Amino acid sequence: MMSEEINRDMERAEEYEQTTTRVSVLGQNRFELSTGLIIAARYADKLRRVALVAFSKIAPKEVIIRDVSELNKQLYTKIVEEMKLGKLDVIRISVDAEYDDRNKKLIFSNLRILRYITEEQCGEKYKDIISENERLKGEILELKKKLEDILSLLK
Repeated sequence: MMSEEINRDMERAEEYEQTTTRVSVLGQNRFELSTGLIIAARYADKLRRVALVAFSKIAPKEVIIRDVSELNKQLYTKIVEEMKLGKLDVIRISVDAEYDDRNKKLIFSNLRILRYITEEQCGEKYKDIISENERLKGEILELKKKLEDILSLLK
């Protein structure tokens, strides 16, 4: 089953390489990997395929898959447990990756997860902010009135 999955990923990686590369070169053996916009449930496959595209000519396939799997475990914790994102939330993951030839491993840094929300979700947040703002304005007016009353008593 695992080799079938790897073969599928390699085919998709080759397809990505020819259609939409999501890799930017940062230096020798160093790339910025990006998933593009995806639903959260698909991040692991997409990141693995993007890494295969970027590193397939300089690193062994087994090393890429092993190290991206470790990164994906960390991402799961961050996405599901810390950020509490749902499977259908739209995200973009970007990470800098470098192949350390001496130690035969990928080193990841500067991990970024962007969450995209719908216009409807934005509207709801905006309404909440407006309501909170109105409530705070009312409290400020009350406090100003109390302050004026106290100052008038002191005169």
